Amino acid sequence: TVSVLYWLWMADSNWGILYRGACTEHGILLRDELKDADDTLACVRLNGNCPERFGNKVSDAEVVSIAQTIAQTENVTELDLSYNNLTDDGARQLAGMLKQNKSLKYLNLAYNNIEHKGWRTIANALVDNSCLVSLNIAGNSITGDSDPHRPDLREIGGTLIGTVLRENRTLTSLNFSRCGLGVCSLIGIAQALVGHPSLVSLDISSPMLSGVEERTSVAQHLSEMLKKNNVLMELNLTRFMISDDMLSMMLPAFVFNDGLRSLLLSGNKLSEDGGVGVSKLLARRHDICVVDLSSNNLSTRGAVAVAQTLKANQGISTLNLSFCGIGEEGLIAIAQGLKANTSITTLLLWGNHWTPKAAKVFYSHLTRLSELLFFDCDFQVVDNIPQVYLAEDGGVRS
Repeated sequence: TVSVLYWLWMADSNWGILYRGACTEHGILLRDELKDADDTLACVRLNGNCPERFGNKVSDAEVVSIAQTIAQTENVTELDLSYNNLTDDGARQLAGMLKQNKSLKYLNLAYNNIEHKGWRTIANALVDNSCLVSLNIAGNSITGDSDPHRPDLREIGGTLIGTVLRENRTLTSLNFSRCGLGVCSLIGIAQALVGHPSLVSLDISSPMLSGVEERTSVAQHLSEMLKKNNVLMELNLTRFMISDDMLSMMLPAFVFNDGLRSLLLSGNKLSEDGGVGVSKLLARRHDICVVDLSSNNLSTRGAVAVAQTLKANQGISTLNLSFCGIGEEGLIAIAQGLKANTSITTLLLWGNHWTPKAAKVFYSHLTRLSELLFFDCDFQVVDNIPQVYLAEDGGVRS
């Protein structure tokens, strides 16, 4: 009798059997990726941005059986449904799963069609969820109603993020990039992060801020948060419309904070003065490992200022200065700084104003360049001509 009961329990808990049963119950076709799965399945990866799923993306109907199965099991720790066609209906099914499941730690819903009503159900589930540690919902219009006649609903979804952070104390990573976050949403996030005990990575890049006043207000609140939160290690402010003045306002907080390890400011409105400002930060903070200033107009003066910190700063490991309008003098300064620096393992400089002289200086440091794990330029002497060329993607240009 005990043996029979054991095998019945094993059958009821088998992932594949539960999934087949859920599909039969709801009249849903089995997905080839899941039909032969068993209890060893820990990661369910059904991201739609791969060739085999370009014409077979996951639908809301399919999420019903997937969510029901995961809710009843304890083996799945990761669910990736990014780049599919999920809407608020699918989000509601996943919210129900989050209320029941006690094993899922990583949930990726990036770039679906989830709006604020679906996000609300997920947010409500996260308030009481103590298992999930990472949520990626980037590229979904979760902030609010786009009806121009209802401005009061424009950020109803975005403000829920602050509510989740105030109640949920176990999340460690959140990605809300390209979610249309507005000023109220961002201020609410900043306020909720003061004293938050667990969140170490937050991506709020590409928000929807209009005008200097809104951007300044958000910068002030983020600065106040950074002065009090030393848990957050990565704050992604890419495409945040940060100007030199805004950066100057935030620099004291960046210096005072001793938790951040990544400075992600790509695609902002920084000029050479912004580069000088970042150099002052790097002169004080040798524990910032990743610096991304790409696609800012730092020009030569800003690059020289950053380069001059590299000898003393032996903590930085990744430096991205691609597409920064850097001229010959700035590139040479970076080459000299790299030679004196032993910590950098990733260097990106493509898209700047390379000259033969700058290329020759880098070529003279080939030993140091060979120590890099990644470098996006390649220097070669072509056809035994004593001239250094810069090669890109297999092609060679002077």
